[in-house]
Amino acid sequence: MKKIIFYPENELVKNIIPGPRKIEVPDWFKKMKPYEQIPGIDGNKFGISSYGPNLTVKSCIPFLDSLTSGYCFYTWSDIFVRQTPQGPIITSSNKREELIEIQQRPDPGLPALNGFDKFFLTWTSHWGIKTPKGYSCIFTQPFNRTDLPFITTTGIMDTDKWGIWGNQPFALQTGWEGIIPAGTPTIQVFPFKRDSWEHEIDDSLTDWATNEIIKRTSKFYGYYKNNFWQKKSFK
Repeated sequence: MKKIIFYPENELVKNIIPGPRKIEVPDWFKKMKPYEQIPGIDGNKFGISSYGPNLTVKSCIPFLDSLTSGYCFYTWSDIFVRQTPQGPIITSSNKREELIEIQQRPDPGLPALNGFDKFFLTWTSHWGIKTPKGYSCIFTQPFNRTDLPFITTTGIMDTDKWGIWGNQPFALQTGWEGIIPAGTPTIQVFPFKRDSWEHEIDDSLTDWATNEIIKRTSKFYGYYKNNFWQKKSFK
């Protein structure tokens, strides 16, 4: 098993640690029913309609993998966002300057996304990362956390060589105000092995894929999980 090492910027952040992504599977996913309520079918039971099985995304293994893979940085204090004519004012319940979580920076020049402000805010991690030789990390918005009131930019760092703490830009939803609770995931960290790649087109695989799709129709659900999926481990 490969090992990723996190190291703190200072003594104060030692108890404010990153952790495996699986510890923050959101409540909305936990509460989600496995079956969809559709006309003529009880949403508490498995059923088939003209659209196919009434399964929700809770039964989708690739979606679940995205919620439980890698590691996350989290907010360690409540963050209050208040809107003003001059822009949002951000206040942390933690007043220690050494533990500042959000910094306002000059506009980095990134184009704004529809529904979001410009990327003039940054998360401050205060944690460095060291990975084995040949391994890098993706730093990005927590996968499939579309419920969060912000969007974090994505970057890739060769953390076997350089993984020192730093800042990562993010943008708030336009007009959003409220509290971002302590423990909210802000950045997902996903280690991967660096390789050189080249691509080709091979239509001979189309026959294999078509055959697998035919096999899949022998089951209403679970074909990928039972035949191809490999359990991942992040501790």
